[in-house]
Amino acid sequence: MSLNKFFFIFCVFLSTGRIVYATTNASQPEDEIITFRFVAGKDMFYAPWGGNGSALEQLYKLVDTYHTEILSGTIPIYVEGYCASLPAHRENLNTAFIRSNRVKSELIVRKGLKEEHFITKNYAGTYQGQKDVVVVTLRIPTPVEIPEPEPQPVSEPEPVRVPEPVVEPEPEPSVLPAPPARQTGYAPFTIRTNLLYDAFLTPTLGLEWRVNRHVGIKLDGSFAHWGSNHGRVQKMWLVSPEIRWYLLESIPFYIGVGGNIGEANIYKGMANLLSKTTGYQGNIYGGGVTVGYQLPLGNCFAIDFNLGLGYTRFTYDTFFLSNGVRVAKGQDLAKNFWGPTQAGISLVWLIK
Repeated sequence: MSLNKFFFIFCVFLSTGRIVYATTNASQPEDEIITFRFVAGKDMFYAPWGGNGSALEQLYKLVDTYHTEILSGTIPIYVEGYCASLPAHRENLNTAFIRSNRVKSELIVRKGLKEEHFITKNYAGTYQGQKDVVVVTLRIPTPVEIPEPEPQPVSEPEPVRVPEPVVEPEPEPSVLPAPPARQTGYAPFTIRTNLLYDAFLTPTLGLEWRVNRHVGIKLDGSFAHWGSNHGRVQKMWLVSPEIRWYLLESIPFYIGVGGNIGEANIYKGMANLLSKTTGYQGNIYGGGVTVGYQLPLGNCFAIDFNLGLGYTRFTYDTFFLSNGVRVAKGQDLAKNFWGPTQAGISLVWLIK
Protein backbone atom coordinates (compact mmCIF):
# COMPACT_ATOMS: atom_id res chain seq x y z
CA MET A 1 0.00 0.00 0.00
CA SER A 2 1.35 3.33 -0.99
CA LEU A 3 1.78 6.17 1.49
CA ASN A 4 -0.89 8.32 -0.24
CA LYS A 5 -3.58 5.61 0.06
CA PHE A 6 -2.74 5.09 3.75
CA PHE A 7 -3.04 8.80 4.44
CA PHE A 8 -6.44 8.98 2.63
CA ILE A 9 -7.88 6.02 4.62
CA PHE A 10 -6.62 7.51 7.89
CA CYS A 11 -8.34 10.88 7.18
CA VAL A 12 -11.64 9.13 6.33
CA PHE A 13 -11.46 7.18 9.58
CA LEU A 14 -10.91 10.31 11.65
CA SER A 15 -13.79 12.20 10.02
CA THR A 16 -16.16 9.21 10.43
CA GLY A 17 -15.29 8.92 14.10
CA ARG A 18 -16.11 12.57 14.70
CA ILE A 19 -19.50 12.25 12.95
CA VAL A 20 -20.51 9.22 15.01
CA TYR A 21 -19.43 10.89 18.21
CA ALA A 22 -21.46 14.03 17.44
CA THR A 23 -24.54 12.03 16.54
CA THR A 24 -24.35 9.91 19.68
CA ASN A 25 -24.03 12.83 22.09
CA ALA A 26 -26.66 15.17 20.53
CA SER A 27 -29.93 15.67 22.38
CA GLN A 28 -32.53 14.52 19.86
CA PRO A 29 -36.23 14.41 20.79
CA GLU A 30 -37.96 11.03 20.91
CA ASP A 31 -41.46 11.15 19.43
CA GLU A 32 -44.27 9.44 21.33
CA ILE A 33 -46.95 8.94 18.64
CA ILE A 34 -50.47 7.81 19.50
CA THR A 35 -53.12 7.23 16.81
CA PHE A 36 -56.89 7.41 17.33
CA ARG A 37 -59.19 5.89 14.72
CA PHE A 38 -62.61 7.20 13.68
CA VAL A 39 -65.54 5.68 11.82
CA ALA A 40 -65.56 6.75 8.16
CA GLY A 41 -67.84 9.75 7.59
CA LYS A 42 -68.39 10.27 11.37
CA ASP A 43 -66.86 12.85 13.67
CA MET A 44 -67.76 11.28 17.05
CA PHE A 45 -64.94 9.87 19.21
CA TYR A 46 -65.65 6.28 20.34
CA ALA A 47 -63.16 5.26 23.04
CA PRO A 48 -63.94 1.49 22.97
CA TRP A 49 -63.64 1.28 19.14
CA GLY A 50 -60.52 0.45 17.14
CA GLY A 51 -58.16 0.30 20.12
CA ASN A 52 -58.87 3.90 21.11
CA GLY A 53 -59.32 2.91 24.77
CA SER A 54 -55.76 1.57 25.23
CA ALA A 55 -54.39 4.47 23.18
CA LEU A 56 -56.20 6.93 25.43
CA GLU A 57 -54.80 5.29 28.58
CA GLN A 58 -51.30 5.51 27.10
CA LEU A 59 -51.85 9.21 26.35
CA TYR A 60 -53.09 9.84 29.92
CA LYS A 61 -49.91 8.25 31.33
CA LEU A 62 -47.69 10.43 29.13
CA VAL A 63 -49.56 13.57 30.17
CA ASP A 64 -49.24 12.61 33.85
CA THR A 65 -45.52 11.92 33.44
CA TYR A 66 -44.74 15.21 31.66
CA HIS A 67 -47.53 17.32 33.18
CA THR A 68 -45.17 20.03 34.47
CA GLU A 69 -43.34 20.36 31.15
CA ILE A 70 -46.62 20.49 29.20
CA LEU A 71 -48.04 23.25 31.41
CA SER A 72 -44.83 25.27 31.10
CA GLY A 73 -44.83 24.96 27.29
CA THR A 74 -41.57 22.96 27.13
CA ILE A 75 -43.34 19.94 25.63
CA PRO A 76 -46.33 20.97 23.48
CA ILE A 77 -48.85 18.36 22.37
CA TYR A 78 -49.10 18.09 18.57
CA VAL A 79 -52.58 17.10 17.37
CA GLU A 80 -53.02 16.34 13.65
CA GLY A 81 -56.37 15.40 12.15
CA TYR A 82 -56.64 13.48 8.88
CA CYS A 83 -59.81 12.79 6.88
CA ALA A 84 -60.13 11.52 3.30
CA SER A 85 -63.34 9.48 3.41
CA LEU A 86 -65.74 12.25 2.32
CA PRO A 87 -66.32 13.41 -1.29
CA ALA A 88 -65.46 17.13 -0.89
CA HIS A 89 -62.21 18.70 0.24
CA ARG A 90 -63.98 21.19 2.54
CA GLU A 91 -66.00 18.39 4.21
CA ASN A 92 -62.84 16.39 4.89
CA LEU A 93 -61.09 19.42 6.39
CA ASN A 94 -64.05 20.34 8.63
CA THR A 95 -64.40 16.74 9.84
CA ALA A 96 -60.67 16.56 10.63
CA PHE A 97 -61.01 19.81 12.59
CA ILE A 98 -63.94 18.47 14.67
CA ARG A 99 -62.19 15.17 15.35
CA SER A 100 -59.06 16.94 16.59
CA ASN A 101 -61.18 18.95 18.99
CA ARG A 102 -62.87 15.74 20.24
CA VAL A 103 -59.49 14.29 21.21
CA LYS A 104 -58.28 17.53 22.78
CA SER A 105 -61.45 17.83 24.85
CA GLU A 106 -60.62 14.50 26.53
CA LEU A 107 -57.36 16.01 27.85
CA ILE A 108 -58.90 19.39 28.65
CA VAL A 109 -61.72 17.86 30.72
CA ARG A 110 -59.83 15.01 32.40
CA LYS A 111 -56.30 16.41 32.72
CA GLY A 112 -56.92 20.13 33.16
CA LEU A 113 -55.09 21.23 30.00
CA LYS A 114 -55.94 24.31 27.94
CA GLU A 115 -55.99 25.16 24.24
CA GLU A 116 -52.63 26.92 24.57
CA HIS A 117 -50.94 23.58 25.38
CA PHE A 118 -51.74 22.17 21.90
CA ILE A 119 -50.38 22.73 18.41
CA THR A 120 -53.15 21.65 16.04
CA LYS A 121 -53.06 20.99 12.31
CA ASN A 122 -55.71 19.39 10.12
CA TYR A 123 -55.45 17.82 6.67
CA ALA A 124 -57.88 16.69 3.99
CA GLY A 125 -55.76 13.65 3.25
CA THR A 126 -54.41 10.35 4.59
CA TYR A 127 -51.82 9.44 7.22
CA GLN A 128 -49.72 6.40 6.25
CA GLY A 129 -52.63 5.15 4.15
CA GLN A 130 -55.25 5.68 6.88
CA LYS A 131 -58.15 7.97 5.94
CA ASP A 132 -59.83 8.67 9.31
CA VAL A 133 -57.34 9.20 12.14
CA VAL A 134 -56.13 11.78 14.65
CA VAL A 135 -52.43 11.56 15.45
CA VAL A 136 -51.15 12.88 18.79
CA THR A 137 -47.40 13.42 19.12
CA LEU A 138 -45.29 14.30 22.17
CA ARG A 139 -41.67 15.10 21.40
CA ILE A 140 -39.75 14.05 24.52
CA PRO A 141 -36.20 15.48 24.59
CA THR A 142 -33.42 12.98 25.39
CA PRO A 143 -31.59 13.99 28.58
CA VAL A 144 -27.98 15.03 28.04
CA GLU A 145 -25.37 13.82 30.50
CA ILE A 146 -23.42 16.75 31.89
CA PRO A 147 -19.92 15.82 33.05
CA GLU A 148 -19.11 16.59 36.64
CA PRO A 149 -16.79 19.57 37.02
CA GLU A 150 -13.24 18.89 38.07
CA PRO A 151 -12.52 19.88 41.65
CA GLN A 152 -10.80 23.21 41.95
CA PRO A 153 -8.08 23.88 44.50
CA VAL A 154 -9.43 25.60 47.57
CA SER A 155 -7.67 28.81 48.38
CA GLU A 156 -7.86 30.53 51.70
CA PRO A 157 -10.22 33.54 51.60
CA GLU A 158 -8.73 36.94 52.05
CA PRO A 159 -9.61 38.65 55.30
CA VAL A 160 -12.63 40.89 55.00
CA ARG A 161 -11.97 44.48 55.80
CA VAL A 162 -14.82 46.13 57.63
CA PRO A 163 -15.11 49.77 56.56
CA GLU A 164 -15.24 52.36 59.26
CA PRO A 165 -18.76 53.72 59.84
CA VAL A 166 -19.44 57.05 58.22
CA VAL A 167 -21.33 59.44 60.43
CA GLU A 168 -23.61 61.62 58.35
CA PRO A 169 -24.65 64.99 59.68
CA GLU A 170 -28.23 65.21 60.87
CA PRO A 171 -30.46 67.02 58.40
CA GLU A 172 -31.77 70.35 59.35
CA PRO A 173 -35.47 70.33 60.23
CA SER A 174 -37.62 71.56 57.39
CA VAL A 175 -41.09 72.95 57.45
CA LEU A 176 -43.52 70.62 55.69
CA PRO A 177 -46.11 72.24 53.46
CA ALA A 178 -49.63 72.28 54.82
CA PRO A 179 -51.88 69.55 53.40
CA PRO A 180 -54.42 70.71 50.83
CA ALA A 181 -57.89 71.48 52.04
CA ARG A 182 -60.17 68.46 51.98
CA GLN A 183 -62.87 68.48 49.35
CA THR A 184 -66.35 68.36 50.76
CA GLY A 185 -67.64 65.96 48.08
CA TYR A 186 -71.22 67.27 48.21
CA ALA A 187 -73.15 70.34 47.07
CA PRO A 188 -74.33 72.74 49.84
CA PHE A 189 -77.52 73.53 47.89
CA THR A 190 -79.56 71.66 45.29
CA ILE A 191 -82.60 72.61 43.21
CA ARG A 192 -84.89 69.82 42.08
CA THR A 193 -88.05 68.95 40.22
CA ASN A 194 -89.98 65.70 40.58
CA LEU A 195 -90.36 64.32 37.06
CA LEU A 196 -92.95 61.81 38.26
CA TYR A 197 -95.28 64.54 39.60
CA ASP A 198 -94.58 66.68 36.52
CA ALA A 199 -95.86 63.83 34.36
CA PHE A 200 -99.19 63.98 36.24
CA LEU A 201 -99.45 67.73 35.43
CA THR A 202 -98.56 68.74 39.00
CA PRO A 203 -95.35 70.77 38.59
CA THR A 204 -92.97 70.42 41.53
CA LEU A 205 -90.01 72.55 42.60
CA GLY A 206 -87.79 71.83 45.60
CA LEU A 207 -84.70 73.03 47.44
CA GLU A 208 -82.30 71.11 49.69
CA TRP A 209 -79.73 72.57 52.07
CA ARG A 210 -76.94 70.25 53.16
CA VAL A 211 -76.11 71.21 56.73
CA ASN A 212 -73.05 68.93 56.59
CA ARG A 213 -71.92 65.78 54.82
CA HIS A 214 -74.55 63.58 56.47
CA VAL A 215 -77.57 65.85 57.13
CA GLY A 216 -79.80 67.66 54.64
CA ILE A 217 -83.04 69.66 54.92
CA LYS A 218 -85.38 69.48 51.91
CA LEU A 219 -88.56 71.32 51.04
CA ASP A 220 -90.69 70.48 47.96
CA GLY A 221 -93.71 72.39 46.71
CA SER A 222 -96.27 71.17 44.15
CA PHE A 223 -98.97 73.30 42.54
CA ALA A 224 -101.65 72.65 39.89
CA HIS A 225 -104.46 74.99 38.84
CA TRP A 226 -106.16 73.98 35.65
CA GLY A 227 -109.50 72.89 34.23
CA SER A 228 -111.14 72.01 30.91
CA ASN A 229 -114.37 72.55 29.01
CA HIS A 230 -115.40 68.97 29.78
CA GLY A 231 -115.61 69.61 33.52
CA ARG A 232 -112.21 68.11 34.35
CA VAL A 233 -110.60 70.03 37.20
CA GLN A 234 -107.30 69.60 39.01
CA LYS A 235 -106.50 72.31 41.52
CA MET A 236 -104.18 71.49 44.37
CA TRP A 237 -101.13 72.52 46.32
CA LEU A 238 -98.81 70.35 48.40
CA VAL A 239 -95.83 71.18 50.62
CA SER A 240 -93.44 68.36 51.63
CA PRO A 241 -90.67 69.12 54.18
CA GLU A 242 -88.10 66.43 54.98
CA ILE A 243 -84.89 65.85 56.97
CA ARG A 244 -82.41 63.41 55.39
CA TRP A 245 -79.49 61.42 56.75
CA TYR A 246 -76.91 60.41 54.09
CA LEU A 247 -75.42 57.10 55.21
CA LEU A 248 -72.21 56.74 53.19
CA GLU A 249 -69.66 59.20 51.84
CA SER A 250 -68.92 57.38 48.58
CA ILE A 251 -72.43 56.01 47.84
CA PRO A 252 -75.27 58.54 48.34
CA PHE A 253 -77.91 56.34 49.99
CA TYR A 254 -80.11 58.15 52.48
CA ILE A 255 -83.09 57.80 54.79
CA GLY A 256 -85.40 60.62 55.75
CA VAL A 257 -88.33 61.67 57.91
CA GLY A 258 -90.87 64.00 56.33
CA GLY A 259 -94.47 65.03 55.96
CA ASN A 260 -97.08 66.34 53.52
CA ILE A 261 -99.68 69.08 53.91
CA GLY A 262 -101.95 70.52 51.23
CA GLU A 263 -105.37 70.96 49.67
CA ALA A 264 -107.02 69.32 46.65
CA ASN A 265 -110.00 70.05 44.42
CA ILE A 266 -110.20 67.41 41.69
CA TYR A 267 -112.85 66.07 39.37
CA LYS A 268 -112.10 63.38 36.80
CA GLY A 269 -108.42 63.41 35.84
CA MET A 270 -106.57 62.01 38.86
CA ALA A 271 -109.94 61.46 40.58
CA ASN A 272 -110.71 58.74 38.02
CA LEU A 273 -108.47 56.47 40.09
CA LEU A 274 -111.19 56.58 42.80
CA SER A 275 -114.42 57.28 40.91
CA LYS A 276 -115.29 58.52 37.40
CA THR A 277 -118.40 60.43 38.49
CA THR A 278 -117.35 61.87 41.86
CA GLY A 279 -115.26 64.92 42.64
CA TYR A 280 -113.24 65.47 45.83
CA GLN A 281 -112.34 68.65 47.68
CA GLY A 282 -110.51 68.71 50.98
CA ASN A 283 -107.26 68.71 52.96
CA ILE A 284 -104.31 66.33 52.93
CA TYR A 285 -101.76 65.81 55.65
CA GLY A 286 -99.52 63.01 56.85
CA GLY A 287 -95.94 61.86 57.26
CA GLY A 288 -93.57 58.92 57.19
CA VAL A 289 -90.11 57.55 56.47
CA THR A 290 -88.30 57.91 53.14
CA VAL A 291 -85.50 55.86 51.57
CA GLY A 292 -83.62 56.99 48.48
CA TYR A 293 -80.52 57.01 46.33
CA GLN A 294 -78.89 59.72 44.20
CA LEU A 295 -77.30 58.71 40.89
CA PRO A 296 -74.66 61.28 39.81
CA LEU A 297 -74.82 62.65 36.24
CA GLY A 298 -71.50 64.46 35.95
CA ASN A 299 -70.48 67.30 38.27
CA CYS A 300 -73.63 69.40 38.11
CA PHE A 301 -76.62 67.04 37.92
CA ALA A 302 -78.01 63.89 39.50
CA ILE A 303 -81.14 61.73 39.47
CA ASP A 304 -82.82 61.25 42.86
CA PHE A 305 -84.92 58.09 43.38
CA ASN A 306 -87.03 57.95 46.56
CA LEU A 307 -90.06 56.26 48.08
CA GLY A 308 -91.88 57.25 51.27
CA LEU A 309 -94.06 55.02 53.48
CA GLY A 310 -96.21 56.15 56.38
CA TYR A 311 -99.60 57.60 57.40
CA THR A 312 -101.91 59.90 55.37
CA ARG A 313 -105.25 61.48 56.34
CA PHE A 314 -107.61 63.03 53.77
CA THR A 315 -110.63 65.01 55.01
CA TYR A 316 -112.94 65.95 52.15
CA ASP A 317 -116.34 66.65 50.66
CA THR A 318 -117.62 64.88 47.57
CA PHE A 319 -119.71 66.28 44.72
CA PHE A 320 -120.89 65.60 41.20
CA LEU A 321 -121.76 67.84 38.24
CA SER A 322 -125.29 68.27 36.91
CA ASN A 323 -125.54 70.48 33.83
CA GLY A 324 -122.29 72.17 34.79
CA VAL A 325 -123.43 72.85 38.38
CA ARG A 326 -121.75 71.24 41.38
CA VAL A 327 -124.09 69.24 43.58
CA ALA A 328 -122.98 68.16 47.05
CA LYS A 329 -122.82 64.42 47.49
CA GLY A 330 -121.14 63.94 50.88
CA GLN A 331 -119.67 66.21 53.56
CA ASP A 332 -117.11 65.95 56.34
CA LEU A 333 -115.76 62.62 55.13
CA ALA A 334 -112.31 61.27 55.98
CA LYS A 335 -109.94 58.52 54.87
CA ASN A 336 -106.94 57.26 56.83
CA PHE A 337 -104.47 54.82 55.41
CA TRP A 338 -100.98 53.47 55.87
CA GLY A 339 -98.94 53.08 52.75
CA PRO A 340 -96.98 55.19 50.25
CA THR A 341 -96.77 58.87 51.19
CA GLN A 342 -94.58 60.01 48.32
CA ALA A 343 -92.62 58.74 45.31
CA GLY A 344 -90.06 60.60 43.28
CA ILE A 345 -87.79 60.47 40.27
CA SER A 346 -86.27 63.92 40.53
CA LEU A 347 -83.79 65.80 38.37
CA VAL A 348 -81.35 67.51 40.75
CA TRP A 349 -79.14 70.53 39.98
CA LEU A 350 -76.08 70.64 42.24
CA ILE A 351 -75.04 74.18 43.23
CA LYS A 352 -71.45 74.00 44.48
